[in-house]
Amino acid sequence: MSNIFCFGTNGGCLDAFYLLKEIRNDVDQLFFLSDDHTPGEIICDHEVAGPFKYAISPEAKGQEFIYQCGSVKNHKKRHAWFQKAVENGMVPKTLISDHSYIHSTAVIGCGSIVYPGVKIMANVKLGENCIVLPNAVINHDSIIGNHCIINSLCVLNGGVELGKNCYVGAASSLKENITIPPETTIGMSSIVLHSLEKSGLYFGSPAKFIR
Repeated sequence: MSNIFCFGTNGGCLDAFYLLKEIRNDVDQLFFLSDDHTPGEIICDHEVAGPFKYAISPEAKGQEFIYQCGSVKNHKKRHAWFQKAVENGMVPKTLISDHSYIHSTAVIGCGSIVYPGVKIMANVKLGENCIVLPNAVINHDSIIGNHCIINSLCVLNGGVELGKNCYVGAASSLKENITIPPETTIGMSSIVLHSLEKSGLYFGSPAKFIR
């Protein structure tokens, strides 16, 4: 049985840790990776194996990992470490809560994390290494690029296309059949009513380009 390594030890990292405990019964095989703790330190009854760079060591090859860290400030770092780990032969673990709804025609990319209360509807394609936080809704035929974060209570209406590395703030709504370019951040509680022409930060109701 392979080990499972969890990047990070606080905030959303622990949310993923506890979700893993709910859906897997072999968490005695779980180790943390942390740049803020000493190897051998015990966090939530599990050992810190080493810093993040352990993921690019020969010992890490073939091992499973999860990476939840996903604030608006560090989600691009999450993308970078995901790529490094995969290139080193680590295997991203997909976590889907038993208390979410995933339509049978939806496709969930490897390494993505889907939390309780999420609804992912017909023909949705969710990319790799995405995080969908509690009670978000992704409606039919939407396409979500790799490494996106969709926060709690967001609603993506039918046919939305979200480019890679996008961050959608909590309680935001996206109108049906619009396109959001890669590397875009949509601020909390924003309402996006039309396709966006360029990447950047958008905020408001309706959402406007900030920078």
